[in-house]
Amino acid sequence: MEFMFEIGINLIETYLIVEFITRFLGTKFDGKKRNVCFLVGWFVIFAELCIRNYITVLESFSAYIPIFFYCIYAFACLKGTFFTKIWISLFIHIIVISIAVLTNLAVCNLVGYDPYSMINVFNEIRIVSVILTKVILFYTTRIVLKIKFDNNNENSTWAMLTIVPMISVISILFLMRAAYEYSEVKDYVLLGIICIVIANIITYYFFNLTNKQHKDKLMIRLLKQQNENAIKNIEDSQSFINQMRVVKHDIKNQLLTIYNYIDTGNTNQAKKYIKDITDDYLPVSRTLVNTKNDAFNAVINAKTAICDNKGVFSEVKVDSEAIGLLDAYDTVAIFGNLLDNAIEAAECTELKRISVEVKRIDDYLSVLVGNSISASVLDVNSTLTSTKKNSEFHGIGLKSIKSIVKKYDGMIDFYEEENEFFCHIMLMLK
Repeated sequence: MEFMFEIGINLIETYLIVEFITRFLGTKFDGKKRNVCFLVGWFVIFAELCIRNYITVLESFSAYIPIFFYCIYAFACLKGTFFTKIWISLFIHIIVISIAVLTNLAVCNLVGYDPYSMINVFNEIRIVSVILTKVILFYTTRIVLKIKFDNNNENSTWAMLTIVPMISVISILFLMRAAYEYSEVKDYVLLGIICIVIANIITYYFFNLTNKQHKDKLMIRLLKQQNENAIKNIEDSQSFINQMRVVKHDIKNQLLTIYNYIDTGNTNQAKKYIKDITDDYLPVSRTLVNTKNDAFNAVINAKTAICDNKGVFSEVKVDSEAIGLLDAYDTVAIFGNLLDNAIEAAECTELKRISVEVKRIDDYLSVLVGNSISASVLDVNSTLTSTKKNSEFHGIGLKSIKSIVKKYDGMIDFYEEENEFFCHIMLMLK
């Protein structure tokens, strides 16, 4: 019984550790190779833990051995920098040890049990204490992952999810004290503790189910918004093309008129005529942006044409080679949303200016989009929550951008400088 219990607990503990490290860093591989790496890493770390539990020689030194195995798994199978992999290996080991020590001490102090007996004697108190340790480890890793990835759940939801296990832990501790003082009810107490643990598992399951439904609804909204953006970009591109057709259609007659003025010696009239048609056609006949990314070309040229029509000055600096490495679908989503927001904001300012800079920095694609502002945006709206009606839908554009940034293991930052608002995105190039 004791042997099977220890094996089961070791399996649970090592699974939680390997799963946490894997989710925190992200895997290098996909499909079967990813699953094989996870299972091999889990088995090796599980075997190491089982062997270490029976080592008495150099016991204090052996406590640091797991860090080595965590690092090996991280370097072989996971993403991240050298120091990040070492840090997360140390971090999870410290968390595991701290939870085990603090939980056992709390149980011993509350129940009045000997800490030495807790470690060496297999009984109901040890069983409950060990199970309690793993439950706390489970919720601790969930909270850390939530902080890292911020899955957009309401803080109240996470607060409730955190309060449930905390209340459960307190309840279990008091039940254990009652069982220790009144041995005749220990079987009922143990059953009650098991029910509390199962209730926590069910609570977390339904939380994940609700969370998945929330993400599915959000994804549908994202796809709907991206589809609307794509249609709008097509319309903008078509409008731009139509304008160019007008220029092409009229240019022959314009040149003939100018030629006639010059031929008859009316140079001043010719100059005036050139100025008139320049004012009419220069905004749409500017030099087109032409890179190795056709989607970028379509979006940027359409948006700059809109800027010209609205009197917004636009400046575009782009590395053609770098932008060519970005997926077309993601290109439209990022630049369509960013430029729509930038143009709308700049249009309401005195300077009326936007800027776009795209370049490669080492293994990252750097995207910097700025627009003029009349007053600080971040001081009054640091989370950049939409202030429009139906803000739930208007905020989808920023969520779409953040989802793409996450897809590319990138970073996004918002800042202000000299009456300009900037969005800086770094995307890891694959």
